[in-house]
Amino acid sequence: MLRVGQTLGAYRIETILGRGAMGVVYRGVGIDDGEPVALKTVRADLLVGSERDIVLARFHQEAQIGMRLRHPRIVRVRACGEQDDTVYLAMDFVAGQELGRLIEHRPDLPPAMILAMILQTLNALAYVHQQGIIHRDLKPANIMVRQDYAIALTDFGIAHCRGSELTQLGDLLGSPLYMAPEQLRGEPLDCRADLFSVGVILYYLLTHRKPFIADSLAALMQQVLHADPAPPSTINPALSTTLDAVTRRALAKDRHQRFANALEFATALRQARTASAEATAPMPGRRRSLRPATPTPAPAAINPDVLVGQLVALVRDCLADRTTDARLKQLTKGLNAWFAAVAENQTVDRQSMQWLCAGESLMALADRIQRQAPLPGRPLPEARGDWLELVRLLELLHHAAQRLGGAQAGDLARSRLIQELTGAFLDYASTLNRLLFSDDRPHLIQIAADFMRLDLLQLALEELGAEAESRRVQQTQLLFVNQVMGKVNTLIRQFLQHRDPLARFGVAGLLVEIEELIVLAERLLEGSEAAAMEAPGPGAGGAVVIECIGNIRDLGQLLEQELRQQVEDESLQNLSPADGKSDQALFLGRLRQLGLLYRFAVRLGLEGDELTAPLREVVSGMHGFLRQLADRLLVVIEKTLGFQTPPVATDTLWARLSLIAELAEQFGWIELRGRILQAACSSNPAIPAASGNPGAASL
Repeated sequence: MLRVGQTLGAYRIETILGRGAMGVVYRGVGIDDGEPVALKTVRADLLVGSERDIVLARFHQEAQIGMRLRHPRIVRVRACGEQDDTVYLAMDFVAGQELGRLIEHRPDLPPAMILAMILQTLNALAYVHQQGIIHRDLKPANIMVRQDYAIALTDFGIAHCRGSELTQLGDLLGSPLYMAPEQLRGEPLDCRADLFSVGVILYYLLTHRKPFIADSLAALMQQVLHADPAPPSTINPALSTTLDAVTRRALAKDRHQRFANALEFATALRQARTASAEATAPMPGRRRSLRPATPTPAPAAINPDVLVGQLVALVRDCLADRTTDARLKQLTKGLNAWFAAVAENQTVDRQSMQWLCAGESLMALADRIQRQAPLPGRPLPEARGDWLELVRLLELLHHAAQRLGGAQAGDLARSRLIQELTGAFLDYASTLNRLLFSDDRPHLIQIAADFMRLDLLQLALEELGAEAESRRVQQTQLLFVNQVMGKVNTLIRQFLQHRDPLARFGVAGLLVEIEELIVLAERLLEGSEAAAMEAPGPGAGGAVVIECIGNIRDLGQLLEQELRQQVEDESLQNLSPADGKSDQALFLGRLRQLGLLYRFAVRLGLEGDELTAPLREVVSGMHGFLRQLADRLLVVIEKTLGFQTPPVATDTLWARLSLIAELAEQFGWIELRGRILQAACSSNPAIPAASGNPGAASL
């Protein structure tokens, strides 16, 4: 993984924006122009098998299309390149979030705003279609929303261009929920396939319910091909019925019954919006007269005594209400103004300022910080969430006291606080030992929560300027993480060696907390890298992570063997009885655990080159196994066609394939996922229509 300050092509890395299945997205700036960019990267050396060529080809196509399109509602690609096995796209930086996340955070978004965003999307699509391009993967994740609610269309990786050999019109690509029926059938596409996708998005935004819901991939496709969703107004009574006709036409199964193009869709949506507004328009009232604005008086000269009173009131507000960044900035500005005024008038009374910065108020603040320190295990019933800001307030006032020449009380308070924060790390050692060895497995969620508190304490030490103490506690934290990873390795080894059911339960619990395990491993890798910069050589933390990777590989191979054995032992007949439900749950559980192991391997593979070789072995092995498993399930399903196969058996096989397709989508395995989607369309399995239960899992 690239670090802050490193360069990638003509860009310098500033921070991480997010991690994907195959790479990391960074925020960067142009070295020459200083313009912010989003850098989308792929680690080519971690791509496996036939997926490598496909992924890289799509990546380069996204670059070519993105550099070709010029529209205010489309994310522009500035450059594409490769550096040290990392392929990257440099795109315009969009300060915002994905449409899907926006709706999750703002479920109360007014329909008028939703329609405005959809109209912007259609405007961008009209331009795209004029250029002979079909997006083919429109979904909320590929629509960015800026802070002013302007949208930006992105991700043209599977788009079709006229004359392109890479994206044949019959390719089955995209997300099934948003794919048009003709796209699922593998028929040649035109722009109306994108309009169907927009219809799905519009329906979801208006109702907060997906129009097609099913519990397997094949059942979902059957819904898209044959089921008509309920009118939006029957789900959300606040909606006008004028929108029902628009969504019904956008989601028509026959493309000829849909809107002919994006502009026609937009026109119908505007007409529906106008009709809806007229139906709910309030009675006109009296308009308020506008009064002329009062002129702003010229700033008066600064009175130091008045300014001290304002600063005292501001500190009291921080303590009584909440210490915020804005208030700290205001206090800093006021203190600087007071000292500047004092420099011009040496006769100013300093007693009030000394009381504020070096008297009882400062000692009371230090006591409060100590009482509310987020020590691991300490209950904080009255925590306001501004503890670190209080530490910054203390340091700000202490610095002012030093400028006044009377910082003895502040020095004492600061020293006591540093001592307590440093001691908290030593005290936690016994707590961690108890958490690691008093149970069958370490509870990573609890440990991760404790580590977050320790991180906050370390940040406080940095704010207080205690550099030596901060470095010491940072090394102590690395020792803590090393202990936890060592316990994880021991637990996995015990299970692999003895196959003890209790140990297996512990390993399953670890996999449920895989995100916490990833964060711990990343901590060790970062610490080892810092240690290697001071004293070259492999750090102890890196060695523990490499050992963990070996254990993960062996655990993955064991899960593969168990899945393979279960498939060999099963027949279509014993998949049908009720007793087979437990076997199915066991199969899907093992398959999900294999996916969690892969996520762990890929995330670490993005962290350091020294892990590439062992992780490539893990990734390649898991990909090869899942491909073989999918092939076998597809062969069995093909053999069931035309025979009197129990429906439960067919459902079971498709549930397994659906999970493999879901994992393939998460990890960017385009070829594997496409083959499963193609089989789901061509086989037409006899699956009953989904119940439409909103609680059912949807793909």
